[in-house]
Amino acid sequence: MDALLSAVLGALQLGLKLLLIIVPLVTLFEVLRYFPVFRRAGAAVDPLMRGMGLTRDAAVPLFTGIFLGIAYGAGIIIRVAQEKRLPKRQLFLMGLFLATCHAVVEDTLIFVVIGGNGWIMLGVRIAIAVGLTALLARLWRGGEGIP
Repeated sequence: MDALLSAVLGALQLGLKLLLIIVPLVTLFEVLRYFPVFRRAGAAVDPLMRGMGLTRDAAVPLFTGIFLGIAYGAGIIIRVAQEKRLPKRQLFLMGLFLATCHAVVEDTLIFVVIGGNGWIMLGVRIAIAVGLTALLARLWRGGEGIP
């Protein structure tokens, strides 16, 4: 019985910590969405995005997926893809990047709370995502077929 009580209390503590991380992140993202923050950030990372075969139109979906996760980012990707008529190649590269590097802020903070090294996790995930996306962008220069 003591083990069950300890497990329940531990789960409640972890749930509270997760709530204290996720709710402010989503709220902050929703507020910043209405300011030019993402446009400025998109301009700042434009050379890196071009190196990965992506245009500035991909900035908001990428930032959404990076900060809040692939499910939330997917909704934004669908909306932006319909509004801007993004080519299949760019959608594929965005999906590839987010598959390897989504929710890095949220996930990193969660793993830091349970004892992980956030800088190593963040650095490795971003390096793999950028490297893999850039490599496939170079391999898939033209056409509509997926490599």
